[in-house]
Amino acid sequence: MPVPRKLKSKLRLQFENYFVNEGLKHVWLGLWILAQIVYFIVGYYQLATSPVVATFRSVLGPGLMIARSAANIISFDCALILFAVCRNLISYMRQTFLARVVPWDKNITFHICIAYGVVFWSFVHSAAHFYNFFAVELAFGKDTVTAMWLNLLSGPGWTGQVISVALFLMCTSAAEAVRRKHFEIFWFTHHLFIIFFGGTLMHGSFCLIKGDTGDICRGGPTFWKYWIASAVVFVIERVTREVRGRFPKTYVSKVVQHPSNVVEVQIMKPSCATKAGQYIFICCPEISPYEWHPFTLTSSPNEPFISVHIRVVGDFTANFARRLGCRFGGPEEAGMQPPKSLPFVMVDGPYGSASEDVFDYEVAVLVGGGIGVTPFASILKTIWYRVKQADSLVKLKKVYFIWISRDKEAFEWFQDLLMTIEEENLDGFLDIRSYLTASFKPNEVRNVILNDADGQKDAITGLKSKTIFGRPNFDQIFEELRAKHPGTDAGVFFCGPKPISATLHKACNKWTDASADGMRFFYGKENF
Repeated sequence: MPVPRKLKSKLRLQFENYFVNEGLKHVWLGLWILAQIVYFIVGYYQLATSPVVATFRSVLGPGLMIARSAANIISFDCALILFAVCRNLISYMRQTFLARVVPWDKNITFHICIAYGVVFWSFVHSAAHFYNFFAVELAFGKDTVTAMWLNLLSGPGWTGQVISVALFLMCTSAAEAVRRKHFEIFWFTHHLFIIFFGGTLMHGSFCLIKGDTGDICRGGPTFWKYWIASAVVFVIERVTREVRGRFPKTYVSKVVQHPSNVVEVQIMKPSCATKAGQYIFICCPEISPYEWHPFTLTSSPNEPFISVHIRVVGDFTANFARRLGCRFGGPEEAGMQPPKSLPFVMVDGPYGSASEDVFDYEVAVLVGGGIGVTPFASILKTIWYRVKQADSLVKLKKVYFIWISRDKEAFEWFQDLLMTIEEENLDGFLDIRSYLTASFKPNEVRNVILNDADGQKDAITGLKSKTIFGRPNFDQIFEELRAKHPGTDAGVFFCGPKPISATLHKACNKWTDASADGMRFFYGKENF
């Protein structure tokens, strides 16, 4: 039987407050780290006491146990790393009872953590084998075998070098600075995972460490036993993406060029059944047949099409926008003719995200930074359709929509939608707050003052709610919300720049209160 909040001790309240946003992910991270440590100790002990490898143990000493135990953990981590990017599987699992105990929306973060684990244990494994190679050379003499030959020319040696180079390139190109500015480099370099896994499958098949009795190869390579399940699921995912992307036929039905280098693309794909807050992957074979880019949906499930708003910031988005007929005034566009037709695109998805859970809370706080507002356009449209159709919004009773932008023209992207919702007068259901962080020039200030003379509508957004200049004070906002909605749970959903995310996440933890009249703020961030 649940313990009433008012009867809980201070320590228990602190524990429950911690578990709102941090507990589950830290528990799973801790279990993963603990599993590696235990597995290393068990592997080390087994090899240190096994009579089968007594000869090699006498030559190599602790290097044998360290190298083999680290290899076991690399196999264990590689068994998990592909599962973390199987998006169809994760989208399905989000809808099961396991969503209560597993933070599925942290799959990419976990994928990165596992990658760090593979790098660490690969270093341990390699360092131990460097020691082993020199130990072998010292024991048998340079005339028989050299450490250099073992390291570079032997089967385990050259496959290990190939694996290490592939791992280095994958990890360095996945750094955020590279991934954000040069997605193509990240995308294609990350496909070195084929070489990495292929080399790892070969790496243990040369019977380097031989047993003294019985099967001298001690059962042969074992990596495949760990990896095969995730590999099969991952291949199925990739095949599904290609089939679903091509069939049935998908085509672009409408293109709208918005201010601030944003392009709205409407796509007809009847087989794509979506939910508010989800995202899709788009591939345009004419631009790049192998690149798939994620975009959050801005359309509602009630609309006969799916739409995305794309900010033109990289090579792919710029080339895609120009192929759609958009022009931005660059010198490379001189002499470009309007396209005679719109390109064929492939769509994969939709996939679940944190924002999909917005209707599971009594109060929802939607915070978008710049183009990060896109998932909330889908949610707001869905709310509008449900109100128009007198549909139940289940738990949801109040929505706070906070849009932060440094560019005043950005507020035009969804101006019609916001004005329409505002005109519906939803009995205080929706609270819109726009924050403009850029400074104005003197002539722009005069225009705002003149256009805002009647005070009926905001001069910048055209909405009844006024634009607030500067950054939002989340401490003040959450204090206000806790006073207005005591004893309730709020879902706080964010999409946008990392600095804002960090500030908002911190505010959610600070103001969460699991007491009887407190308010818990569950933080969710778009992460794909």
